[in-house]
Amino acid sequence: MNALIKALSYIPMPVLYALAACLRVLAFDVVGYRRKVIDKNLRIMFPDASDAERNRIRREFQRNFSEAAIETLKGFSMSEEELRDRVTIENPEVLAPFIEKQQSMLIVTLHQTNIEWMVGRICLALPCPVAGVYKPLHNERMDSIIKAGRARFGKPIPIKNVAREVLRQRKSFRAMLLAADQSPISREKRFWHPFFSQRAPFYYGPQTIAEAGQSVVIFAHPRRLSRGRYSIRWEILAEPPHTSGGTEILERFIEACERSAREQPESWWISNKKWKKPKPWEAEASRPS
Repeated sequence: MNALIKALSYIPMPVLYALAACLRVLAFDVVGYRRKVIDKNLRIMFPDASDAERNRIRREFQRNFSEAAIETLKGFSMSEEELRDRVTIENPEVLAPFIEKQQSMLIVTLHQTNIEWMVGRICLALPCPVAGVYKPLHNERMDSIIKAGRARFGKPIPIKNVAREVLRQRKSFRAMLLAADQSPISREKRFWHPFFSQRAPFYYGPQTIAEAGQSVVIFAHPRRLSRGRYSIRWEILAEPPHTSGGTEILERFIEACERSAREQPESWWISNKKWKKPKPWEAEASRPS
């Protein structure tokens, strides 16, 4: 399967985008992939927007999502030079002081634009080992493919091994990368916080990893510039020392996620089931926003 994916990655980009157009029609127009979820999310995000505006965002998201999915194929053969060219860093000077001091970093982001290209480009932007935290997929074959793609420029780390990796690398110059905007499952400990117009659950990962590693926390804002062209903007969220037991870093992360998604909603993964009903024992979810 990996050999087939690698072979498909050499298909010229214009042909891939033609395939993306077919994928969009099949997935969203014929199958109706998560149409109700997308419409619900847009009503929560933009309750005062007109139906025409929400429809525009939905259509643009469907096109962008389909193109990003197909672009992921190209990542299996794309050179470092091409990836650097297609995904630019807007403000590289922000990280310069931490790189000079060899300060460990926690890079946090959200599922926006082409997440696979973002992961690869972030790894290339740092002169130190980058461990990309990921949650293994239930489908072992697809999990193997995604892991192989991310291993080209970084080191994928299953979420269950994060604590061990942080302790092992605590005193070394390294970075950890985490996209933590998706909803945890109900049996996991969840942090409920206002997100757009109502509370939503988040992973505690950005807070606990920053505290354990005493890392500087940096948010990566992804942006879609045009077809196959993206940018990343760094934002410092917190610098050590971090005291344990707080939620300030997590709250700053959530606020940054909302700003990023609000600035370019059509490139955020609005098909995700972000807003869920809390369980009876999750009292914090019922607090007024």
